[in-house]
Amino acid sequence: MKKVAMFAAIAALAAVLPAASAVATPAEFQRFEAGVTGKAGTNKKPKAVALKIHPFHAYGIAGGPTNTGAKNTGATNEVPFSTVFANVYLDKALVFNTNSFPGCDLQTILDTPDNCNPDSRIDIPSSASGLVRTKGALPGLYTLFTELEIKTFVMNARSKGGARVKDTLALRVVTPLATAVIEGKLSNATGSAKRLYGKVMRFTIPEGLIMPTPGLVSQLVDFNSGIKAAYYKGKPGIGLGACPKSKKLNFGYNGEYTINTAKSADQKSWKIDQIGKRIDNTVPCK
Repeated sequence: MKKVAMFAAIAALAAVLPAASAVATPAEFQRFEAGVTGKAGTNKKPKAVALKIHPFHAYGIAGGPTNTGAKNTGATNEVPFSTVFANVYLDKALVFNTNSFPGCDLQTILDTPDNCNPDSRIDIPSSASGLVRTKGALPGLYTLFTELEIKTFVMNARSKGGARVKDTLALRVVTPLATAVIEGKLSNATGSAKRLYGKVMRFTIPEGLIMPTPGLVSQLVDFNSGIKAAYYKGKPGIGLGACPKSKKLNFGYNGEYTINTAKSADQKSWKIDQIGKRIDNTVPCK
């Protein structure tokens, strides 16, 4: 009943909010920071490390509050947008053994995550927040501020008895309006990214987190999460081999965005209105 009432209130507010033209695009305010906790091993015997992955938006409007990566209070001079794909670029010195960990089925992660094998859950303490906005909302206007609950698992299969889904993480996200899973698929870096990075984790944002109900835009503005340092049967989930000569590790991020939750011409996928430039940064390797 509470969720029904919330949808009704949001729908009523959406009907009276005015439309506006775009003021800024999401990539202009995209920021990213990363972190590594733990010490390097050797190339033959990497040590488990924890990763912090933190994409967020930093923005404000004249006379309004400013988001500096912490909780967002609603001020924004961006057109309402949603992130459709989030790409995290990972240093060549990192090795990945999540396939050797126990996994959990997608439906179990969604419905009864406490029933997953404890070793399949690999998150560090995480936090996230977002704004629910109406299509064409004016700068500074939002309908609902949301805080998100995040749990990260190694995914085993899309359904019980299904084939193993390799190199895939599942971020279980709970909002006041939806419970959904963001799937992250690991692949080799390609193109110019190969100069700095060995792997890319591509996260696909599900529909319930993009458009919780028609006419609304779910705008993630702060997603501070990561993967813990863990071993399973002697293998690190994420291991760090020998440090490079620079004693620095490279991380990068870019987002792919839909503006006002626009659909592609065939109406089967989201229209990508902007692909953000990759943001590169480094962290010390110890």
